[in-house]
Amino acid sequence: MPAAADTEPPDYLTLMKAEEMWKVADGSGITVAVVDSGYKPVPGVRSESVLPGVSVMSPPIKEPDKTYPAHDDVEGHGTTMTAAIVGDGTGGAPKGLAPGAKVMPVRTSLGTPMAFAAGAEGAKGIRYAADNGAKIINLSWGDYYAFEKLKPAIEYAQTKGALVFAAMGNQGESNNATNLIAKIPGVLGIGAIDETGEPLASTSHGHTTDLAAYGGKAPIRCKDNTAWCAKDGGTSYATALASASAALVWSAHPDWTANQVARVLIETASPPVDGSKRNDWVGYGVASPSWVLLKKAGNPGAPGIDPLAPAPTNAPTPAPSQTAAAPAEAAAAEAEEEEGLPWQWLALGAVVVVGLGLGFIVTVKRRRG
Repeated sequence: MPAAADTEPPDYLTLMKAEEMWKVADGSGITVAVVDSGYKPVPGVRSESVLPGVSVMSPPIKEPDKTYPAHDDVEGHGTTMTAAIVGDGTGGAPKGLAPGAKVMPVRTSLGTPMAFAAGAEGAKGIRYAADNGAKIINLSWGDYYAFEKLKPAIEYAQTKGALVFAAMGNQGESNNATNLIAKIPGVLGIGAIDETGEPLASTSHGHTTDLAAYGGKAPIRCKDNTAWCAKDGGTSYATALASASAALVWSAHPDWTANQVARVLIETASPPVDGSKRNDWVGYGVASPSWVLLKKAGNPGAPGIDPLAPAPTNAPTPAPSQTAAAPAEAAAAEAEEEEGLPWQWLALGAVVVVGLGLGFIVTVKRRRG
């Protein structure tokens, strides 16, 4: 790894049993829209894995006719997220978790002097992605000031059948600001862990954290998007891996809805070790798509019901799923077969969590039930 040979990132894909999963599904047939800073063709990402996409960047006031290509990225954040999903692992790049998927780059002003416009541009880009076949929308960033535009855009995308993932943020010990986007019903808020399963100290946490994924040392675009370096990916990287996890599941079950994909990811997440159903650091647990693909675990349930929506107060308590054992139930039975599930030892303690991946923003959130 040219720029990171002295600090080789851990092999989180082996922990996730990626090679075994790819024999079942690799993300083929699923488009993931990465609404971000764009995508720059780089070593490690095959051109056929990235769609033409679109740029929604606003032109400067003095240059109203100026346009920006979608396949450009001056900062590298969007390129990193793309590689985390569909990279081929060459040239220092990460091997993507869903190498058969397609990434639709939607370029905003993130990483430029015009970044103040990224939120409103992102809202426009979300609508574009929903109208052009994106099943999954990856938001590894947040924006408080444009929330009133982002919320209806996300709700529109949901009516088109898209599943939206949002990074919780990387503001952990400073003020623990969390991404306001994750409070929107149906949006999955993603926290970050390291290779041992512990939440990153930088990860923002709160009652809107729904799932977590690896966000520790990984190949990240650096030096103005001219090289790969090993750095913490934070909740940005974790969100890309959560999106890729959904792509794997959806690829194996193309007839499922966004709600059903979300439900099985929640049901099969490696649970918090404190014994709770969920907590504010990792939500319902660490996304573990291998349970769905290799163990046939998880009950997709009703196609039109948000798994995070509050249950009606007069609704009967649902019977436990009989389809397959969930991670918490099956772990003991498999103890003699293998040492345990990846990320199963979440030493939460007093660990707190910070803001957006490589990124930024936001504020306090909601609750879904």
